[in-house]
Order: sequence, then C-alpha cells, then structure tokens
Amino acid sequence: MRTSEGEVKMKKIAIMGLSVLMLAGCGHSTDKLAAFYTQIDTVNQKEKPVIEVNKNLQKLESEKVERFNKISQAKKQDIKMINSNAQKLVENTEARKQAIDKEIKAYDDSETAYRKAKDLAKDIKNKEQKKEAADLTAVMDEKYAGHDELMASYQDVLKKENDLFKYLEGKKPETEEVNSMIEKLNKSTESFQQKMTSYNKTMEKIQKESADVVKLLNSK
Repeated sequence: MRTSEGEVKMKKIAIMGLSVLMLAGCGHSTDKLAAFYTQIDTVNQKEKPVIEVNKNLQKLESEKVERFNKISQAKKQDIKMINSNAQKLVENTEARKQAIDKEIKAYDDSETAYRKAKDLAKDIKNKEQKKEAADLTAVMDEKYAGHDELMASYQDVLKKENDLFKYLEGKKPETEEVNSMIEKLNKSTESFQQKMTSYNKTMEKIQKESADVVKLLNSK
C-alpha cells in the first residue's frame, strides 16, 4: 500500500519522539554511578590491612606507656631497670615504625585504585549523579592528603621517641637533657593529635558523602 507524503512526515516525527524518550530514560540510568561506587568499594577493600595495623599499634602504644611510666617513677639508683626498659622501648618504636610502613603501603594501593574511580566519575553525565560523585571524590582527595600529613607527623613522633629512648639506654642519662627531649616530643605529639582530629573529621565527611551516593543509587 502506498504512503502519502503527510503520513511519511508523521512517521518520522513519531520515531524521533520515541528516540527522545529513550535518551531521557538513559539520562536517569545509574549504571555509571554504580560503576564508580563499585570502584570506591574496591578502594575501601585495599585499606583493610589498616584494621590489623591499628590493633597492633594500640597494643604497642599501651606497652610503650607502661614501660615509660616505670622509667618516670624510677630513682637514679634504678639505672639498670631504666636502661632495660629503654632498650625495650627502642624495640617497641621500631615495631610501630614497621606497622606504619604497612599502613602507608595499604594507602598507596588504595590511592592507585582510587584514581580509576576518579576516571569513572568523569563518565557520569547526569548532573545530579555527577555532583554527588564529585562531592565524594573531593573529600576523598582531602583524605589522602590528610593521611600523608598524618603519617609524616607520626613518623616525626617516632623519631623523637627513638632519640629519647636511645638516650635513656645510656648509663647515666641526665634529668635536664631528658626533660628537654620530652618537651620536644610533647610538641610533636600535640601536632600529631591535631592532624588526627582533622583527619577524623574528613572521614566523617566521607561517610556522609558516601551515604548520599548510596541514597541516589537506591532511589532509581
């Protein structure tokens, strides 16, 4: 059966309209956002070794406090006990350094995976989804920068602790010198604690932004 010119035009309009509807539907797809967030989960998995590192560090920190308290309460005639505990504290400091090296390695692996997540975020076309992904990557960037500062600060604490403990290993450590070294250590520790507070706030922001992404994924 022949088709009139008017009918041909109507069919073309109908087909074009269907294409618009299909494109609109694709615009609301969460596939690319889901791919991005799946990669974020891979990023988080890379940081799992840090859980064990933190458990080990807590144990080592408790041991450090216990041994240093013994030294602080000792008298000058207890020099052998001071030297012995100082030697154990040097070993303790080395063990914490090795633990921190494992955490740094885990975060390096995590950041490598994170760069892929950032690339996936660039592929998101939907404005609302793109914004939520951008908000999350912004605080993730903040996290990695903050963690680098945190680790550098803790390594400075370890260095000052190691200097102090090695000095206490000596036969006759002088009280004045010990107090001077403790003062420098306390300043370094205070700086570390400030960076830890800032880092924890960043982690709270990551939880919020992650929840926003999940909410968007679940709403579609």
